[in-house]
Amino acid sequence: MKHFLTHLFHSMRSWLARQPLAQRLYRRFPVLFRFLLRRFDTTTFIGLPLTILVLVIGINAALLSQLTEDVIESEGVVHVDKAFTQFLFSMRSEWLSQTFYALTQLGTREATFAVGGLATIVFLYNRRYTAVLAFWLTMAGVGLSVQYGKKVISRDRPTEVAFYPERNFSFPSGHATTSMALWGILAYFGYRHLYRKRLRNAVVAAAGMLILLVGFSRIYLGVHFLSDVLAGFLLGAMWVLLGISIVEVMGYVRARKKPHPSL
Repeated sequence: MKHFLTHLFHSMRSWLARQPLAQRLYRRFPVLFRFLLRRFDTTTFIGLPLTILVLVIGINAALLSQLTEDVIESEGVVHVDKAFTQFLFSMRSEWLSQTFYALTQLGTREATFAVGGLATIVFLYNRRYTAVLAFWLTMAGVGLSVQYGKKVISRDRPTEVAFYPERNFSFPSGHATTSMALWGILAYFGYRHLYRKRLRNAVVAAAGMLILLVGFSRIYLGVHFLSDVLAGFLLGAMWVLLGISIVEVMGYVRARKKPHPSL
């Protein structure tokens, strides 16, 4: 069957609506019951897709919260962080360090404004104003949440193996968060608006590779621990999902406002 999941959720919704308990709830709380049923609607973004997106954001937030707690309280996480950092330090070479130093710049604030500025010009030229709003709200959220996290956790960096000095705190990694948000949301826009499947897949693969390389560069250069980078990825992914939600929901609202051709 071509649309197996769509058929499955439609069947589940129909089965649920036929149950005696569900019918009693519908008679007593009709507005609430219709709202819950619409959470399984596969024909609109604010139905099942938005429900799944909210669940993914919730799970992501829970994982980030657990990782943060482990960094603060768990000796096991700290031991793994230090062991992995020392392992990479023992393999460090000058030319590879210089290569990763260049790659790590793709997760900086300067990269955000440079790449974001170019993306904004393209969006405005194509009259994609929602994309501009979603992009900059995502990146602003990243900047604020990273600064807040660093101040609250106040984790020291592994300065004894650092390839170059960094002055602020370590957790979460701002470069990892920024790269996930920056290249992640741009990959979403590329996948959404490019028509050739190979080109869309190439954009997503390239973005994923850049994100991983920037994250790894932070550990290899000795300016972050592994858990700092993982937390940055989770935090950045949450902002990407929120940015996607803005685009999709506003797109749905605009579609609803358009007059039907038959009218």
